[in-house]
Amino acid sequence: MEHLHMLSILVRNKSGVLQRITGLFSRRGYNIQSIYAGQTKNPTISRIIIEVPGDDFIINQVKNQVNKLVDVIEISEPDADAAQAMQQARENIIR
Repeated sequence: MEHLHMLSILVRNKSGVLQRITGLFSRRGYNIQSIYAGQTKNPTISRIIIEVPGDDFIINQVKNQVNKLVDVIEISEPDADAAQAMQQARENIIR
């Protein structure tokens, strides 16, 4: 069953990393519902949060493909509580 997944991706803070990640989604035909990126407390690392619809099989494929990119440090799918907190923070920003 397809539903919205939130992926948290830690990457090296280098130019072109976000473009390579979104390009991978585009080439594979995966839709990005929303995307947020920002520097972490460590200025050499950024966090990218992507919301993508799909079933578990598709999401596992996405995670495996993104994880193969050179500047990706870690990719995870936050638990339900963390995902809900991120969603609420996003909604507050949009308002």
